Amino acid sequence: MVYYEAVVEYIRRCPGPYFRELTRELGIPVGTLQYWLGRLVEWGELYLLNLWRRPRYFHAATPREEAEVIYIVRELKLSPALASDLPVEVRPHLLRAVVEKYPCVRQDLVEVFIAMFSQL
Repeated sequence: MVYYEAVVEYIRRCPGPYFRELTRELGIPVGTLQYWLGRLVEWGELYLLNLWRRPRYFHAATPREEAEVIYIVRELKLSPALASDLPVEVRPHLLRAVVEKYPCVRQDLVEVFIAMFSQL
């Protein structure tokens, strides 16, 4: 159960990781992580959201609107140039709430702004 708890706790604390990010962050072997993610989604403890580039995982307690904002911020961290092609509207009040609630998303947003301004 150590892997189960590690995956759930990480996604609860820092929602919206994609598969390879989880393997790097948690150091869980690929096959083991695939197994546990599949089980956790099946049991309803996690859900998968795929709006744009890659599927990302969220805890079942994360509201869909928050998950969409987190998804966008985390995708833009990887590709800031895609900001003009957002799949959903990012509402400022939701962005503010998400940034206050999850420090990892706050850091991702800072990196997105730095990357976007450096392209100007």
